[in-house]
Amino acid sequence: MTTFADDIAIALSDGVRPDALADLLRPQLASLGADPRLAAARRIVFTASGDSLFAATATLPAFRRWTGVPAQVLTSIEFARYETPLLGPGDIAVGVSNSGNSSRTRETMVLARARGTPTIGVTGSREGPLASLVDLVIHRPVGRPERVAPERRRLLLNLAEYLASLYTLYALGLELGEARGTLPRREAEAWRDRIRAGMLAVPAAARSIEPTVANLAHILAGLDTIWCLGSGPGRGTADYAAAKFHEQYPLNGVAQDLEEWAHLQYFLTLSWRERSVVLVHAPVGNALDRAEEIVEGIAGAGGRAVVITTPGHGQFSKALARIDVPPPVDELLTPILFHLPAQLLVLHLAESAGIRELPLRRQDDYWLIRKGLVRQGSDGLA
Repeated sequence: MTTFADDIAIALSDGVRPDALADLLRPQLASLGADPRLAAARRIVFTASGDSLFAATATLPAFRRWTGVPAQVLTSIEFARYETPLLGPGDIAVGVSNSGNSSRTRETMVLARARGTPTIGVTGSREGPLASLVDLVIHRPVGRPERVAPERRRLLLNLAEYLASLYTLYALGLELGEARGTLPRREAEAWRDRIRAGMLAVPAAARSIEPTVANLAHILAGLDTIWCLGSGPGRGTADYAAAKFHEQYPLNGVAQDLEEWAHLQYFLTLSWRERSVVLVHAPVGNALDRAEEIVEGIAGAGGRAVVITTPGHGQFSKALARIDVPPPVDELLTPILFHLPAQLLVLHLAESAGIRELPLRRQDDYWLIRKGLVRQGSDGLA
């Protein structure tokens, strides 16, 4: 069996060491924390696409709790075309893009600045287009994993970038929480220590769960659709997991809110039976009891639930498989670790199917993502 957890460990060692990232971010975040516009912000809107959007969604609950700011996450087109006309005094717009090339995220920053709204870019490229369009830049570079097999380098770079985005957005929330006086320094430092520990635990966590995931890949061979459920911080994790299935295998990955699945796709399970495979993100926390009920309902309808949960917690006797992700972490920080089962499952499914190069290559030279028209003004928007 190929051990993909070792590749993940190499990618993080080469690309996103938490101590080095902390040193790089510290002066940038201190400058932001001292900016009076952020200290007085009445609303912060994060906007992004793809993995950057999922990272913002996953960290939003922590950001809101630490800063006390009414913050929200919007897709780039929702923000650009429908929200920018509503921007007002006290609003801050934060665009997140790994490459800085996403045309729609760039558009949000152009239109927000046209409204007089302060803009922040969180990006891996200081020279990229996004960095040149915003008032303030948070630069968080990621090194390329050159020591892994060439056919998986891009995949592992994407994974490292996702973790770097999570880390940076958590760090931004802690810095603003301290600056605004909503989070005592000692408490903020304790959270920083937990985030660092979570990042450092990724390789060991991947190695711990890989045998279970590899066995699950054999059971699920030939699968064509998988649902990924989550709530709170786990909703962003579910979005990210679903994206990995259709980018990398490809498999129809469908993300859904934990509760809404029970109201909607549950009915499909009644017909699909075993073909209904549902990945349930169920860490110990506010929604664990509901996740237990959802898993029981999936089994009762003839479907198969794969539970990603915290060791020693939750009752999931009717699940097809249970994946305990060590070490136990606060629910707000589970996005750092709980994406690993889906990523490893995709890799093992692809290996079984003889697919070597991951993720799949786009046939449009990224035209749809990077080269679309960027509106320079709000004409026609209402």
